[in-house]
Amino acid sequence: MPPSSRDAGVRAQLIDRRNYSEPHDVIPPTPEDYAMRTFFGMILGALLLVCGVYVYDSMQTSSVANGQVAQDTRTIVNWDVAARDWNLLKARAHEEWTRVAAK
Repeated sequence: MPPSSRDAGVRAQLIDRRNYSEPHDVIPPTPEDYAMRTFFGMILGALLLVCGVYVYDSMQTSSVANGQVAQDTRTIVNWDVAARDWNLLKARAHEEWTRVAAK
């Protein structure tokens, strides 16, 4: 039995109907998109690492979490030194920015 014109119309509508819910279906990703995703992933990974170490260290040195043993445990990061180095880096970046902006 040959297909009717109604069946052909329905079939054409089904073929033409696509799910454009995924962004890569509409616009294919470029190499720049992959590079940006990689860069974003590296930044996100570094932030998650620092946050994880901070939480771990704060639990190790908390007297509430560990009682009297908190004095004997060592942290992964010396946060006093890290804060001092971060402040020195910010001050140097600010000095360099003002030097460059003054030109």
